[in-house]
Amino acid sequence: MKKLSLLILLSILTISLQAQNKTIEDSRIEKQILYGQVNLEAFQMDLCKDWYAPEYKSYQIKEEKLKQLTDQKLSNISINLIFGSWCHDSHREVPRFIKILEEINFPFPQLKMHALDTYKKSPSYDAKANQVEFVPIMIIYRGKTEIGRIIESPELTLEEDLFNIISKN
Repeated sequence: MKKLSLLILLSILTISLQAQNKTIEDSRIEKQILYGQVNLEAFQMDLCKDWYAPEYKSYQIKEEKLKQLTDQKLSNISINLIFGSWCHDSHREVPRFIKILEEINFPFPQLKMHALDTYKKSPSYDAKANQVEFVPIMIIYRGKTEIGRIIESPELTLEEDLFNIISKN
């Protein structure tokens, strides 16, 4: 399973090279942050090292829901993951969410990730037009239709919330 995960991760990194993983100095907090569309390589940058890998490694996936998620048809599902690299909720939920997606073999070209500044702005995503007030937010689509959102933190668990959104529609 680890070899498969590594192969998938390498494929994802290759496919998602179009994202720039840009950083800027956020004037509000006077720190470097991720800004704009990013790919998974962004989480290996120095500004993410203190939070991404430790949370990713320590998170224990809820196995009972994982099987149900794995059985779902994912080919027509896409996700916009909007987060702030400055946000403690993003520090907790984003690594967990990525780990779940890897475990269910989610087609990563169908995941778009956008990092907002502390004013909730991004050159790659209009947060206001998409009614994003809190981060992180995972917006799930079937085709071009939004079918659900996980906002800031899950109602139950990430696995259960994602399953409930995908399976009900």
